[in-house]
Amino acid sequence: MTLGEHLEELRTRLLKILVVLGLTFMACMAIYPQLVDFVLVPHRRASEMLGMKTRLIMESYTEQFMATVKLSFIVGLFLASPWIAYQIWAFVGAGLYRKERKYVLVFALPSFLLFTAGCVFGYFVMIPYGLWGLAQLLDPAEIEPVFSFSPYLSLVLLLTIIMGAIFEVPLVMLFLVKVGLVEPATYTRGRKFAIVAMFVIAAVLTPPDVITQIIMAIPLVLLYELGVILSKLAVRRRAGS
Repeated sequence: MTLGEHLEELRTRLLKILVVLGLTFMACMAIYPQLVDFVLVPHRRASEMLGMKTRLIMESYTEQFMATVKLSFIVGLFLASPWIAYQIWAFVGAGLYRKERKYVLVFALPSFLLFTAGCVFGYFVMIPYGLWGLAQLLDPAEIEPVFSFSPYLSLVLLLTIIMGAIFEVPLVMLFLVKVGLVEPATYTRGRKFAIVAMFVIAAVLTPPDVITQIIMAIPLVLLYELGVILSKLAVRRRAGS
């Protein structure tokens, strides 16, 4: 394909992505009240752990509108992600070697499933405990917790996406071994440094409370160990073939 044909192909793929993303965004806008009810689940669980009902407030009319757009776009993007991934693959797949295309196809479904599992873990486990830990920094009996909805929404969405991305670690480790860039022994030798790095990453990416940092760091360590195991199995299988 010529450069002009590649650019035309890229334009077509982007247009298809924008159309589907626009449809999912509008669909989410139509059911926004139900989305708000769902996104409040971590807040309600944190309130139950606090043993008291805490309120979320809107500080302005524009904040409410921006929160509506933000939530609908993120959920719409997640719903459209399989289609977006397919369009990206359709564009770049022609430029890859057959071996590389095979790896991309094999890794596509597990990658999506791991990302979804990470989002679910973050949303239903890590975030409620993180909110509870943050609220505990000050005595609720002395200071009534009243939180703004927009910052709450940004925090919940950010941590959910981060946890989804973090759950991709084993596949990244396995892929690097598959293509010959890293050996499993490298992961084993660097385990101690990796664990320290994971706790540092957890401290940077989470709110400033120990509970959330530990809840994020433990899955990181377990995912790293899973990556080591998968990498060793891949090498043994390659040696036996």
